[in-house]
Parts: sequence; structure tokens; C-alpha cells
Amino acid sequence: MKKLSFLIIILACFSILSFQKKSIPFYIGTGDKGENSSISLCELDLSTGKITLIDTFNNCKGPGYMSISPNKKNLYAASGDNKISAFSIGSDNKLTYLNSQSSEGQNPCHVSVHPSGKMAFIANYTGGSFSAYTLNANGEVNPATYTEQYSGTGPNTKRQEKAHAHFSTASPDGKNVYSVDLGSDRVMNYTVDLKSGKLTANPAQPFYTAKPGSGPRHLVIHPSGKNLFLLNELESTLTACSIDKKGVITTIATYPTLPADFTGNNTSAAIRLHPNGKFVYVSNRGHNSVSAFKINPNGTLEKVDEITKSIVVPRDFNIDPTGKYMIVANQDANNLVVYTVDPQTGKLTFKQESISVKAPICVTFL
Repeated sequence: MKKLSFLIIILACFSILSFQKKSIPFYIGTGDKGENSSISLCELDLSTGKITLIDTFNNCKGPGYMSISPNKKNLYAASGDNKISAFSIGSDNKLTYLNSQSSEGQNPCHVSVHPSGKMAFIANYTGGSFSAYTLNANGEVNPATYTEQYSGTGPNTKRQEKAHAHFSTASPDGKNVYSVDLGSDRVMNYTVDLKSGKLTANPAQPFYTAKPGSGPRHLVIHPSGKNLFLLNELESTLTACSIDKKGVITTIATYPTLPADFTGNNTSAAIRLHPNGKFVYVSNRGHNSVSAFKINPNGTLEKVDEITKSIVVPRDFNIDPTGKYMIVANQDANNLVVYTVDPQTGKLTFKQESISVKAPICVTFL
């Protein structure tokens, strides 16, 4: 009987190990808008950190930023021909083009999907507008149900001469949508109606105002929904905020993303949360670095690391769902770099330079 029990335990352990993922697929978007511009499908080996290019898909022009639906069945790309493009994701993780719709503005730079999987959102940088879309059950995107043209300027006359929508995302509970305008130093605050696809300015706070000239670019919301972290591109700062039950954003504190002795030109680029929700990371172009911040229980931040090795214009980066590896996309060096992540301290350790990809500007894990 003891031998049988022991055998069952061994078989159970073997079964668990056999089902653990040995690699994780991810997609790379590109800043290249040429005829052969492609979304690249890659795999990350979780035991070695090695990246392998699996396939490429050139069904849309200049597929830059991408977002994957919550059910992992569809991918959406903001494309260089002013469209939002929808793809289905096959069992082999390869993409099949479904359809496209107009982004209702010039130069879409960011796309996101609502937690319900029923809507998608586009930010048009050059056009300075924001659009919302309903999604069909098969993942196809319908014509825009809501579009807003932003207006306003900021004190940085070279970069804030007009509105520049740069990012949008929904809150974890799906009740609010936040859209960032770098040009006017604002984060627009909406309530959303999933049935109609319409958005309404949040009566409790139509918009949050960032520091004049800071140039807010991207943000992340903690899974708890209680904290928001806003990356300011032009000022190279990171602002920690709280969010109340009505979706109202309130500033807690702002932190520099650069060392105090840095004197060159810099623009901050990407921001990501660690899967364990304990750390937030940001990238800098100019200083060419990624900085790590610990999230304290009260929502304040504490800088814990800063890395620069083999990093050249890190337009984007991302952390794999297990929290073990960070992949940095070097836009100007045309390659990917792998770092390991310590989930206890948040610190990063250089692992290796990896595959060549033309102008990588988005890393999206499946």
C-alpha cells in the first residue's frame, strides 16, 4: 500500500512538471512602416532566457503597439496606415488577419482592450484624438462608437504645441477608461457603457491635470485598482497616484526616473508592472536605461535599481507572466535584450543580447 501511495505521488509530481510551460510566446511590434513591416512571433525559453523567432506576419502596415484580448484569442494592432487591425490567434500562436477599421485620427500609437474583451481603444498621437470600438464575438473590430478630438497646449512649445493623445486603458474593474494627452498634460477620465460602446466624461473628475510641461505618456494601474502610476515623458518623472471608488485620480508623489547627475537629453518611454504587483519599471531614451521602483503599501515608491547594459533607445520592454525575465526592445539597435528579474527585490541582472528585430517598439506576451 505504501509503495502504491509513493508511486501515485511520483506520478502526480511528474504530471505537474510535464504541464508546466517550458516557453512563453510573445509578439513584437515594429516602428518600420515599409512594405515588409511585420509583427514577429517569438518564444522565450523559461529555463535559459533564449529567444527564438518563430514567424512573421505582414498583414498590416507598420504594426506598432499591440494588445491581446483577455481570452487570448485575438490580437489588435495600431498600424501605420491609421487603422486598428484585428487578428485571431491560432492554437500554434500564429496570427490570421480578420479586419481593420479607421483609427479616426492620424498616427495611432497605442491600442488597448477592455477587461471584458468587448471593446478596444486607440490613441492617435499626431491627430490628437481618441477612439473607442466594440468588438464582435470572433474578435473583429466594428467602426468606432466614440471619438473625441482633444485640444489644448502645454509650456513645451516643441512637443506640446497641440493635443497628442498617447495612451488609453480601462480600470481593472472596467468601470472607467483613462486616456492620456501629452500635449495638454491631462489624463481624460471616462465612464463606459459596454452595450452601446459610448463613453461619458466622469462627473466626479472629467480629467486629471499633471504638472504643466511634464508631458504624461503612459500609465499603469495596480491590479487592486487603488493606485495608478503615470510616466511623464518630457520631465522624465514618475507620478504615483491613488484612485478612489468613483475613479478619481489624486497625486501622491512624483519621482525622477534619472540619476541626479545626468545632464543629457532624455525622454521617458515605457512603464510596466511586475506580475506580482510589487514593483513598477520605466524606461528612458537618452540615458538609455530601465529603472525599478518598489511599491509601498501606501502607494509611494522607492527606487531599487537602474540598469543600462546593452540598452539603446528602449522604446518598450515587458516582463514575462512568470515574472522571471524582462525583455527590452532596443528601437535604434534593432534587437532584444534579456534581463532576469528578482521577484523579491525587483532588481535586474543582465542575461544576454538576443535576436535582431527591425525597430522593435512593443513587446506583448500571450
